[in-house]
Amino acid sequence: MSEMPSPGQADWWRAAFAEHYSEVYHHRDDSSATREIAGLLPRLRAAPGPVLDACCGGGRHLAAMRAAGLDAYGFDFSAHLIAQAQARKECTGRVVRGDMRAPPFGGGFGAITLLFTAFGYFDDAGNAAVLRGIVGLLAPGGWLVLDLPDRSRVEADLIASSTRTTPNGMMVNEQRRLNRDRVEKTVQVLRAGAQIAAWSESVRLYRRDEVMTIVTATGLGFSECWPGLHGPVRDEGRNVYWLCKPL
Repeated sequence: MSEMPSPGQADWWRAAFAEHYSEVYHHRDDSSATREIAGLLPRLRAAPGPVLDACCGGGRHLAAMRAAGLDAYGFDFSAHLIAQAQARKECTGRVVRGDMRAPPFGGGFGAITLLFTAFGYFDDAGNAAVLRGIVGLLAPGGWLVLDLPDRSRVEADLIASSTRTTPNGMMVNEQRRLNRDRVEKTVQVLRAGAQIAAWSESVRLYRRDEVMTIVTATGLGFSECWPGLHGPVRDEGRNVYWLCKPL
């Protein structure tokens, strides 16, 4: 068995978003993406320009946006996940590979989505720089939809250890811990008892006042914060910020 990665290791996302990601997180499927996007559609339809799904992964939310008629594009760092997105007919010609620290698009977007904790991977300075770069792609009056876990909920409900089996028979062991202002997880994937992959994940947990501090520094205005992607009423233990670039 190979050595387990240490939580918080540099560039952890290179291993985390590789070939086994889609199987490990199989429950994040197309049908759930369609339901999640439905709550965002009224504002996204009215946005003053096309939509950019930043860190779009395998394209499930982007495909739902395109199926709903939105002029939408996406990018992601993972070559494996971008290949999955490119294979979707709804996403053909709409996705490219790129680093969120240097987005591979110009400006003029009417809305940008950062969904399912696609923010908080770096140190505080790095995260703030990422947000400034993303905001620079927005057209005046455009929306940034920033979807983050609710820090207090994570701290209260964290499950330290779990094991599950995927539909294709892989066993997934996950160990979680809080490390000051970050939640860290090690993931071990086994087939027939033999380890085939292992990686760590480390994401910054933000309080609302911390989010507002870095958002204010970018010049964005705060509109509201939903407790989940489905809308302002359904509590899903998340903080979905609607942030607007001034005209």
